Amino acid sequence: MPIFVRIVVRTAGRVRIAKALRRACTLAVVACAVAPAAQAIGDSPVASFLWFPVSPHPGEPVSLASTSTDAGSPITAYAWDLANSGAFAEGGPVMSTAFSNPGAHTVRLRVTGADGLSSIAVETIQVSAPQAGVLLPFPIVRIVGAESNSGMKLRLLSVEAPPGAGITVACHGRGCPTRLESRIATATSVGTVTVRFRRFERALPAGVVLEIRVAKAGQIGKYTRLVVRRHRPPARLDGCLPPAGTVPTQCPSYAMEG
Repeated sequence: MPIFVRIVVRTAGRVRIAKALRRACTLAVVACAVAPAAQAIGDSPVASFLWFPVSPHPGEPVSLASTSTDAGSPITAYAWDLANSGAFAEGGPVMSTAFSNPGAHTVRLRVTGADGLSSIAVETIQVSAPQAGVLLPFPIVRIVGAESNSGMKLRLLSVEAPPGAGITVACHGRGCPTRLESRIATATSVGTVTVRFRRFERALPAGVVLEIRVAKAGQIGKYTRLVVRRHRPPARLDGCLPPAGTVPTQCPSYAMEG
């Protein structure tokens, strides 16, 4: 009469041992029942978790969700270390938090099964600084003029900008009517304000350079540069201003889309 022997494989890493035992049982004419590795008894739980959004910004709520599993026993306890301090606080499978500063933040989750075994998952969440907002409606610099023998005749220089924006016109080279003029787009009930700079609306000789900057704290602003040339149309360059600077830069793609 065959002898039935039950062999229990306790960890997934012992699958090869189970196969060897099965072959041994076959050679010994012994019927063996091998417990599947996925149903191992006495294994520790496997801790893991996900978070959303994947790349949060400072102060933005972050949802943490456990995806932990335990093949041998139900998970009965969850504890989170949100500050990488080594101190775990009891919680549930879902947790919400926020990070005040950009950079890498380490989060730990400890799960415990009904059999008392536990494991810890460690993940690093990258918190990115928020993108700078764009000055909206985005400013429009209007320059109207005509070529002349010595340079150009500027007939119109105006800036259409949102209320509260600061507008600066700087003039470089010989023949500037003034070196610098600054204005504020006075708040009104409309979405934009048109500011005209009449002091520059005159004959400008070749070599004069006008730089127009439109800015507002914490936002991406507008930059325009006009170079007056002899016997040629003036050269114009448009770009953006970073939130905290006066040196022009290329406009980011999302600023252009906005």
